[in-house]
Amino acid sequence: MRGKILIVEDYTDWRELLSGMMRREGHQVKTVGTLHEAQAYIEETNDLDLAILDIRLVETDESNEDGMHLLALIRERQPFTRVIMITGHGTMETQRKAFREFKAFDFFRKEQFDSEEFRNGFREAVEQAARERQAWKDKNYIHGRRYEIWQRGSKGSKK
Repeated sequence: MRGKILIVEDYTDWRELLSGMMRREGHQVKTVGTLHEAQAYIEETNDLDLAILDIRLVETDESNEDGMHLLALIRERQPFTRVIMITGHGTMETQRKAFREFKAFDFFRKEQFDSEEFRNGFREAVEQAARERQAWKDKNYIHGRRYEIWQRGSKGSKK
């Protein structure tokens, strides 16, 4: 299954590594390097399957968690999107926060990008997002069809 993926990573080398890996599998990939570029893209798209977010986008200080802010924004605006958090210096506390508070799909350290575990993780995330989005569309379609049938039936009974 091919998906629509956003990669938010401030280091060009890491962005290119990830995007190349995913494009080779046929995914549509958008890469950005800043919080503001990511926010703009999240606002303009509505069918994002997977976002891969670096927790710290700029090496300024230990408290920088721009990726966590993006995770919260995605949860609010993109309900079907799966999010994988990545970091070069993650702590167990940060990992717990990503899962508990913001419902991240998975969490990886950057040195794991070349692992089968990472590849399986992003494939599973894309598939889950696409299945849930389709199920929601199907449910709404069926609901809409029932309403149309009901309306036709109620108009016929008024005659």
